Amino acid sequence: MKKHVMLCVLALALTLCVFAAAQAEGGQVSPLDNLPTAEPTQFSYNPASEEDGAAVAAAAPVNRIYAGATPIPIDPIDMPTPTPRPELTFTFGEYVSTKLGLTFKSAVGYEINENISGKYILTEPAAAVKDNYPCTITLEISGITKTYTANDLKNDLARFLENEGASYTTWETYKAASKKLMNGTGYYNNYRGVLADGTIVRGRVHMAIISDSQRLTLHISCPGWFNSSYMKIYDAIHSSIKALPQE
Repeated sequence: MKKHVMLCVLALALTLCVFAAAQAEGGQVSPLDNLPTAEPTQFSYNPASEEDGAAVAAAAPVNRIYAGATPIPIDPIDMPTPTPRPELTFTFGEYVSTKLGLTFKSAVGYEINENISGKYILTEPAAAVKDNYPCTITLEISGITKTYTANDLKNDLARFLENEGASYTTWETYKAASKKLMNGTGYYNNYRGVLADGTIVRGRVHMAIISDSQRLTLHISCPGWFNSSYMKIYDAIHSSIKALPQE
């Protein structure tokens, strides 16, 4: 019996010596020795997708907890599920900007600001504001030269978005896509930003060459969780905007 115990002790000692030698030579270490407890999930957010609904909850960054020798992600069972926002409905009416020489249809009741040269700004009335962020629509006409190209337009769109993003703690854009505006060559891009107070903002910037000397910019900014609703306003403007008849 004593001889058997001694043999077991010697075998264990020999195993420990071999394991120590493997470590010294850069061999494998038991997975239990360096078991991760949490790891941030990397994700790529596509601002073209909607903020509304539970799909974003699955894409949001969360801490992952691992168990066992093989890393297997375990999501907390009490992860919060965002409450879907109700769809908004709007009544549309005609707006006329004599300074810009444009007319279009948009949600009625918005406050009009024409005090900035070259711009026509609509702001959602306070009684209708959602998530403490009013929807704002800006139409702007800028002068261009006859040599201005579609590539110049794309570059200006990128610069516009870069400047816009400076106001946010988190800023994400998608990929610019071609789309006409007032029958002119144009590009648009969607964005998603998070303000310092955590407010999520979504928006779209659409630029187009509408004449040999004019570029039009249509920018709509809205509370992110109602983005799909406010994009109906963009659609109404895009489909109805036109130049005022020349007198």
